Amino acid sequence: MTRIEKLESDIRALYDAKNPQRDEWADWLAKDHVFIVADYSEYLSERFGANREYSKAAAMLHDIADAVMSRFDEKHEEESLSIARELLQKNGFDEQEIQLIIDDAVKYHSCRNGKVPQSLEGKVLATADSLAHLKSDFYAIAKTIKQKNHTPKQISEWALKKLERDYYNKIQFDEIRVEVKSDYERLKEQFTI
Repeated sequence: MTRIEKLESDIRALYDAKNPQRDEWADWLAKDHVFIVADYSEYLSERFGANREYSKAAAMLHDIADAVMSRFDEKHEEESLSIARELLQKNGFDEQEIQLIIDDAVKYHSCRNGKVPQSLEGKVLATADSLAHLKSDFYAIAKTIKQKNHTPKQISEWALKKLERDYYNKIQFDEIRVEVKSDYERLKEQFTI
């Protein structure tokens, strides 16, 4: 078994443990988001010449704290980076590899406040995460969950802001942005009140 296969096994086990502190949609995230982002990362790595192993590792580890805690816990990001670092060390990644995967790709994949990944693998992860949001039922699932505690206006504001970041900030390759424009426009129309 390769180290990336071992890492994937450890990540699946962490989600399968069903920690009671995690959000209700953690099972969906594991099955229908995390590994879809990993698949997109592999595809984009091949297309743009990034290291496929590093890109896949970063994709599987992005927001890994979702397996053990709520996304809204103030320590979520810090815990994600800590768990990711620990899992990479356990599976034989060296410090230089960990720095690229964690301290660039995972840390900046959300592309908030003008902070974007600098490595090609980080750019692949940010783009892959955006593709998984735009091309799956991510927004529909989030809407269903948010309807329990948010008004339609609040959901619309959240979705439109996230869509803008997904499309304009997270996609790091112009040709990909062109390819998913119709997905972005369809979702934007759905959430515009």
